[in-house]
Amino acid sequence: MYNPVDEFSKKLREKRDAAEKTQKGLAAKLGLSHRTIMDTELCRSNPKFETVAILAKELDISLDAIVFPDTISPNDIPKCVYDFFKSKTGAEAQKYIDLCKQADTFRDTPPEEKKKP
Repeated sequence: MYNPVDEFSKKLREKRDAAEKTQKGLAAKLGLSHRTIMDTELCRSNPKFETVAILAKELDISLDAIVFPDTISPNDIPKCVYDFFKSKTGAEAQKYIDLCKQADTFRDTPPEEKKKP
């Protein structure tokens, strides 16, 4: 049976390691005890939602993806992309999209065709 708490624990460890943060350092930064981080990562406790939310925000962990794994599709927009575009107008966003499309076309063009005037 799928357990979201276990999945969160796994993701917490992965993201903390990737960010090169220690359990003690992360705990100190967030005002939590080292034991809270350790027990959460080892699935020894069921952390309060407040603790889960604080950790998820700090390490950019999507709780939707963990709690509702069947509703997340590969086409969902990553949070970093959403955050970048949320302050842009529609016209500004379209310029970035057009630029990305041009970059894709250029990337897919054979090298000999790129050199043609």
